[in-house]
Amino acid sequence: MKRKCAEQAYELIKEGMTIGLGAGETIEYLIEFINMGTTNVKVVSPSMKTALLCKRHGIEVIPTWLCEHIDIAFDGCNQIDKSLQCIKTLGALHTQEKMIGAMADQYIILADENKFVEQVDFQVPLAVEILKDGFSYVLKTLFDMGLRAKARITNDKDGYVITDGGNLIVDVDFQSVKDPIETNKAICNILGVIDTSLFCDQVTKALIAKVDGSVITIQK
Repeated sequence: MKRKCAEQAYELIKEGMTIGLGAGETIEYLIEFINMGTTNVKVVSPSMKTALLCKRHGIEVIPTWLCEHIDIAFDGCNQIDKSLQCIKTLGALHTQEKMIGAMADQYIILADENKFVEQVDFQVPLAVEILKDGFSYVLKTLFDMGLRAKARITNDKDGYVITDGGNLIVDVDFQSVKDPIETNKAICNILGVIDTSLFCDQVTKALIAKVDGSVITIQK
């Protein structure tokens, strides 16, 4: 499924494009297709693993901070629904990924059909990236809003998950939230919050790979 989805995504890439790439197995297949067929493209990625894979294939990688425009960007997700709202929690790269989406003429999600739902139901928590200095204040504010939140920890080291930008990740249980969109906006307005892992308006299209080998297109 993932390879078929990547193949269809590859058909949208033209010579000379600047391409945004996220992370994951489908993106790795897409890099293979680019390596086999397309030259003279540049890649921007928030993922070090993706960037290194592109470099190994001889694909030019440019840093995000030196890029002002992306022709087309591809990424995965944890869930996406029919209105193209999606959540991208587990990688803790959502702020950088939203930056890629903002620069792109098209921001396309590649997903298996088991991640395509009627409406995002937050089977994974909402990730909130916060400034280190805002840690206690943001947690208290979330608690005062009636939300269950906790700092993300990892078994790989002693301490909290730290983003590439030196910020902390707080996971918020969103399964019982009545109005996720408005609550998400309220969270984003808390001083010290950088952004969340809910993508409301960024995605322009989704390619959904089905078990039977077909790929369906969802777009606004």
